[in-house]
Amino acid sequence: MLTYIARRILIGIFTLLAVTFIVYGLIRNMPGTPLTIMQETVRMDALMSQEQMDKLEKQYRLDKPWYVGYWYWLGDVLQGDLGRGINDRRKVTIIIGERLPKTLILTGTSLILTYFLCIPMGLWSTANALTFRERLVSTILYILYALPNFVAAVYLNLIIAVRLEWLPLYGSTGEGYAEMSSLGKLWDILSHAILPVLCLTYTSLAYYTRFIKANMMETIQQDYIRTAKAKGASPTSILVTHAFRNSLIPLVTIIGLTLPSLLAGSVILETIYQWNGIGYLFYQSITMREYPVIMGLVLMFSVMTLLGQLLADVLYAFVDPRITYS
Repeated sequence: MLTYIARRILIGIFTLLAVTFIVYGLIRNMPGTPLTIMQETVRMDALMSQEQMDKLEKQYRLDKPWYVGYWYWLGDVLQGDLGRGINDRRKVTIIIGERLPKTLILTGTSLILTYFLCIPMGLWSTANALTFRERLVSTILYILYALPNFVAAVYLNLIIAVRLEWLPLYGSTGEGYAEMSSLGKLWDILSHAILPVLCLTYTSLAYYTRFIKANMMETIQQDYIRTAKAKGASPTSILVTHAFRNSLIPLVTIIGLTLPSLLAGSVILETIYQWNGIGYLFYQSITMREYPVIMGLVLMFSVMTLLGQLLADVLYAFVDPRITYS
């Protein structure tokens, strides 16, 4: 097992180098630079002189070819320094760390709701397969899965936030948040989070429920299930203890791959709702050509993706003793 993990970590390091090298080259070749974008967004009396521009270009190594700039960036990363934002001027770790909790509020809540609901719904769908009720629920789930969450966000905004005025339309907190009581702050955050969490959850819920049902339907056709039935095991025991336990391997794979999305959030939804999380930060950083922040986020997403895949592989051995990496 340790040899396998070491080999996967070594492969992961080379993968990280390839991903960050390619992404750095792409963002450095986008039209405009952080300084030219900055010049376009300030007042005429605040424009920088050419001398100031040249000084900042040298400070942020924008005067060097992108492949040279990448090795400077990599050298800083190896020393534990992700750099500073060009517009924000704060450390990238601080900028990301400030937004991360807000993304976790959305993605963590959505993930808990998804698994809390999809497992019993998947088991229920398997137990009631081919009945009218199950087909009706499956049809609704299929429609939800086919509906993009950003389209649902637009309709929910129009109905719930604009017409009914039940919930805030955008933002992660409301006006006067700092003066609210602790209970008031909690409700303010929850009221702003309901719509984006709902949009994040329904698609995952539809997919995972159908995924569990499909794997369960395949599992209950196996010989050991017939043997359990012949021995007089109850339907509930067969479904939960025998079938579901042996359907966990595909589910474990998905759980491992949800790790990066847990931290990355949703760029589209966070932008629609102007939720100040990682996804919205990524959009803003690309718009402003914030190279250090973009690279810090790409590095984080890549590491979490590789760790998620490694976690899924390691969990295989715990879920199924027949799998070994010796």
